[in-house]
Amino acid sequence: MRTATLFALALLVSGCVPEPEPKKEAAAAPDTCGVDLATLSGTAWIHLKPNATGDKPNPMARIRFDGSGESFKAKYTAGSLGDVYDYTCTVKGKLATCLEDDTHAEAFCKAWAATHDGVCDPVALAAATGIPQADFDKVAQKVNDEIKKLKPADKDAQKKADNSPNNKIRGKFMVAVDKGKCQVTIQDKYQTMVDGRMNEYENVLGTAKFEKAKEEYIFESCKDVDSTWAPGADDTHSAVQAPGTVKFSAILQKDQKGAADCTYSADVYKDWVKTQTDVAPVEDAKFGPRWNVEVALSEPGKHAVYFDRSKTCGGKTEKIGLTCAVVRVE
Repeated sequence: MRTATLFALALLVSGCVPEPEPKKEAAAAPDTCGVDLATLSGTAWIHLKPNATGDKPNPMARIRFDGSGESFKAKYTAGSLGDVYDYTCTVKGKLATCLEDDTHAEAFCKAWAATHDGVCDPVALAAATGIPQADFDKVAQKVNDEIKKLKPADKDAQKKADNSPNNKIRGKFMVAVDKGKCQVTIQDKYQTMVDGRMNEYENVLGTAKFEKAKEEYIFESCKDVDSTWAPGADDTHSAVQAPGTVKFSAILQKDQKGAADCTYSADVYKDWVKTQTDVAPVEDAKFGPRWNVEVALSEPGKHAVYFDRSKTCGGKTEKIGLTCAVVRVE
């Protein structure tokens, strides 16, 4: 032990103590994606849902980006089966903040009125939210009149509902790109107003990872849930299905039908991906044109099937629009 100590002292005296080697910086992960915040335009991304056996793609939550530069657009489903929301994104550094285009002025008006004697004040609301006063001017009188007409019990109930952290009013999310993994990370939030103050809370997905979509998904809201169903034995909608082949039907509402010489077709989407094209309807004694298709559904859980219908009359083709149905496989 003494010999080792003397040797160390000798090294100190001679100035020969070896300097520690500098730590090597970890090499940056290779860019396997070719995408960053400046080049997101035209790309779509699918939520990766954490699972005991590994992350699993969850296309119910999906995003598509369009445009580039310091401000661009996004379409985001926020985990909805049928709705797609429009956002405007602003870039700052390596993070983009995306805010829903719809200001939901009426909902903010009601939230303000809930704690201000039942009155929506456009000037005060604009100052509190940063939303243009003109948006509130359009709806304030309507909101104020509706609240005045409420009975006391209904007014109290509305106050509680509108002045609540659970009152999700406007969507917001932040996005960053992980070029090494070809993923984007989303912090999903929503804005609301509680006691007259703007608040932000974590939405359903929270902080979540998305992978680049491998298929072409639809990014269009489906509002018509009355014209599509999975017919059971009595031809009414059978919402719960066993795994296997499931029949779906779609029809036209009266105001969607054309003249007698019109022809119709539809593209069919299973879980937001086109699976059948230019499907022709059959004539049904009760409904008129009716589409009947079979869709393979094996994965347990909720599934959405869309019909994108169109009609051709006098050589001119016109889009009728989406109709959709949801079933649960178990």
